[in-house]
Amino acid sequence: MMDNRKYQLFKTEMCRNWQEMGECRYSKKCRFAHGIDELRGIQRHARYKTEICKTFHLTGTCLYGVRCTFVHDEVHVPTIGSPKMMKTALPVFSEEDLAWSFFPNTSTIWSDRRYSSSSSSSSSSVPFI
Repeated sequence: MMDNRKYQLFKTEMCRNWQEMGECRYSKKCRFAHGIDELRGIQRHARYKTEICKTFHLTGTCLYGVRCTFVHDEVHVPTIGSPKMMKTALPVFSEEDLAWSFFPNTSTIWSDRRYSSSSSSSSSSVPFI
């Protein structure tokens, strides 16, 4: 019997083996989804995606991608305790989007945006840690 915590995460992510190779040795016993139709919503903490992702805000990218627990778009910051925050269904993505979400674009991760030509000279410099 599966404990409650494991059940809450059951089939809430795509199976990487199934995505990459089209098969999974665990078959029906796999705890990951084998297709969009198997994906389940997940119960989230009331503060899930209520704060801006500092890394994404400073660098324009985040290693966690869609798995990040912080907001990447300031326009969509919900208020704490709003009905939307109590139970968050997974966003609708194509299988291709989900496959690539596990491998974020790392080409700009280490670039320091403070020195880009598009940055304003009047903005204050934030130390890159």
